[in-house]
Amino acid sequence: MLAVQAVRAAGAYGVLQELWISRGFRSSHHGRHLLEAVHSEAKRRGWQMSEVALPPDGYPALERVRRFYEERGYRIGGLRARKRL
Repeated sequence: MLAVQAVRAAGAYGVLQELWISRGFRSSHHGRHLLEAVHSEAKRRGWQMSEVALPPDGYPALERVRRFYEERGYRIGGLRARKRL
């Protein structure tokens, strides 16, 4: 995760460029556990927000990816999703 400074985040926040789970391991909570670890590390570093990159329009499972992040408190904004920590 990359650390970034921004006014909208009120300081430092993290950017997760890509979180990819191999097809055979999807629906087995690996993605959820990895994202929880990212959140724990971000909080430990004092970051106020986490941002993730989303696949482009036309990606076959885009709605599933968006739903995954929304269910974990992220707000979708274009090709990014953000969550206040």
